[in-house]
Amino acid sequence: MDIDLSPLAWTAIGLAIFIAGVSQGAMGFGFPAISTPVLALMTDIKTAVLLNLLPNMTVNIISVIQGGNWRASLGVHWPVAVYALIGSFVGASVLIIAPQEPLRLLLAAIIIVYLYQKQIALLNWDALMRRPRLAQAGFGLTGGFFSGSVNNSLPPLLIYFMLLGVEATIMTQMLNLCFLGGKIVQAATLAGAGELSLRAAAANVPLTLVALAGMAAGQRVQRYLSVETYQQLLRKVLLVIAALLLWQGTRHLMT
Repeated sequence: MDIDLSPLAWTAIGLAIFIAGVSQGAMGFGFPAISTPVLALMTDIKTAVLLNLLPNMTVNIISVIQGGNWRASLGVHWPVAVYALIGSFVGASVLIIAPQEPLRLLLAAIIIVYLYQKQIALLNWDALMRRPRLAQAGFGLTGGFFSGSVNNSLPPLLIYFMLLGVEATIMTQMLNLCFLGGKIVQAATLAGAGELSLRAAAANVPLTLVALAGMAAGQRVQRYLSVETYQQLLRKVLLVIAALLLWQGTRHLMT
């Protein structure tokens, strides 16, 4: 798959990657939750995923290293990460063959779930959580599938760790570990299917540098802007993006 975009589009993509990097630096996670839907507004889901591969993996690696005692986190919650790898392979396989517009609608739906994750977590999940292995498989596979298909595994994984009541540091650590593993599987699946062109791979290099610059800026912003204020602003932006994706996908399906 080749990528042929105008200079203006590349500039907009770079700006989106930078802003996503700021979010990663400020909160410790969330890079693809911003970069993918913004890029999808300008291109399609598959192109958005391809342009996110190396930037996403790089910021996740840094977040994992900076997160601290990751061995302890993985030692307890490793089954979720394994299931996420399996789900990511399935999701990436769907990304390769599925029409793009339904995936655009799926991405919009996942953003909406992310925005209302706290309300969803308040539902009665007791029947599932009483079966720890089933819960690990269900949330891990679901998160991995959405990671591989639309680049956003946050909602199911966040809900799972919220239900467990794990501390924020461990949650952030596991989210980044799941994201990183999912991206590696996704990249290998796309490359194996011949979806990763030389131009797309080359474009990942400067975009990764932009993401790192954004991440550094986000870590500085964190000192002056409260997490609550930042999250409120992010929610409003994501709500607008979800509405635009729904409009794009619905308009295409109706024509």
